Amino acid sequence: MADEIGVYVDAARNAVEAGFDGVELHGANGYLIHQFLSSNANQRTDAYGGSVNGRIRFAVEAAEATAQAIGADKVGIRVSPGSRLWGIEEDDTPELYAALSGALAPLGLAYLHTVATAEEDVLLTMRKLWPGAFIVNPSTVVNPQPSGKADGERWLAQGADLISYGRNYLANPDLVERFRTGVSLAEADAETMYSGGDQGYITYTHHQY
Repeated sequence: MADEIGVYVDAARNAVEAGFDGVELHGANGYLIHQFLSSNANQRTDAYGGSVNGRIRFAVEAAEATAQAIGADKVGIRVSPGSRLWGIEEDDTPELYAALSGALAPLGLAYLHTVATAEEDVLLTMRKLWPGAFIVNPSTVVNPQPSGKADGERWLAQGADLISYGRNYLANPDLVERFRTGVSLAEADAETMYSGGDQGYITYTHHQY
């Protein structure tokens, strides 16, 4: 397991050396950390599987090792509680993410970033257990409609420190100004996302304010 955790550490060191301000560990959307958290993908019978404490262990150790390597203030982690993307299942989402939030809290990470993929109570409990910056992405993983300003404001009112947006930023490089002025949002073209080339990246128009 040390080798796998070392991959995160090496990547973080390389990122900082290349000039990045920090890194975000991807513990969401079916990636490796999320697979360890899962109750169906994680079939291990050792200390990294089975119970909630076993299934959160890899996430906590990867975060701790990365924080020790580059500084906790340069490390964040993203999760998607309850997400079933790529067949992931979590039979005990409330307990799982309460335990994870509590175990990560002493590490002093820069932030905890969660997608709103679980019941609201799950995220509110995470907020209570997390002492640092708490970022919410209001959109669910499978929601065809990207979240907007009102979604973000609702989570800010419930204790989030920051709101993240994905698809709306792809389509609106001036998203902050559009939110500020009330200008309508351009719609992202899903067919051009992560496809390479200029289309869908530098071809969206800026509004003339």
